[in-house]
Amino acid sequence: MQQNTMGQNIIITEPSSNLRALGRNALAGKWKLAIITLIVYQLCLQIPPVILNAIFGTKADIIGDQSSVSVDMYSSIYNSMPAYSTLGSLYVILVTGALTLGVSLFFLALFRRQRIDIVDIFLGFEHFGKALGLFLFQSLFIFLWTLLFFVPGIIASIRYSQAFFILADDPTKGIRQCMNESKAMMKGNKSKYFCLSLSFIGWAILAALPASILEAIVVVTYAPVFVQSLVAIIISLFTVPVMAYIFSTVTGFYEILAGHLIKETEPAPVTPEEPENFIPKEVE
Repeated sequence: MQQNTMGQNIIITEPSSNLRALGRNALAGKWKLAIITLIVYQLCLQIPPVILNAIFGTKADIIGDQSSVSVDMYSSIYNSMPAYSTLGSLYVILVTGALTLGVSLFFLALFRRQRIDIVDIFLGFEHFGKALGLFLFQSLFIFLWTLLFFVPGIIASIRYSQAFFILADDPTKGIRQCMNESKAMMKGNKSKYFCLSLSFIGWAILAALPASILEAIVVVTYAPVFVQSLVAIIISLFTVPVMAYIFSTVTGFYEILAGHLIKETEPAPVTPEEPENFIPKEVE
């Protein structure tokens, strides 16, 4: 892997196509396992909130001085939206950090050709408190930068993108340490990471296209909101193979930044070059 270094910071110069190839190579023979694992991850993250919202979700009444026609129009749109509950939101906040850490552990082990299993995504719950703290801390920093403008928010998300990999690599590290190390790692690499992310747009559109068509069909049929939510989750699984591709590639990105993938120097010649004024010894 071609890199330049500035002090302790590794600057990635490899083109995005080579980085994606690195991700594909890591997935060789493991595509099925990675896809099933991410499906479990998606279902664990999305199904419980839908159930909690359906049971405990509430909506405020539409009030105002609009005409009856306007009220009917707004009511129709409003009623087609899913209800939200505090419990559903709380669930997402509590489990996202642990599940993200679990996915990071899974893909690090996959990339390193270690033994992996679907249940590895739940290993993040062994460090639940630290994973939750990192998720909240990371989200807060990104949110505060987003308040300034959209672009600083994107930059902040890229700056702290390696934090969960750092924690997965060494769970003894503190939350602030993971954030600081991610910030240091991404110094000089943010534009490369951004370009790498953009290089997946074609794949993302291709995966989302059939899902969008099916989702539109479900909405037109005026199915109950709960059914629409479940169908939307099932349809979103179309994008899981692309997610596996992206996760594997960004894991390789981290491995380079962490110094675990260093390009070997070219081997020395078998025989050293002879100096120009070298006079061979006469053979006795």
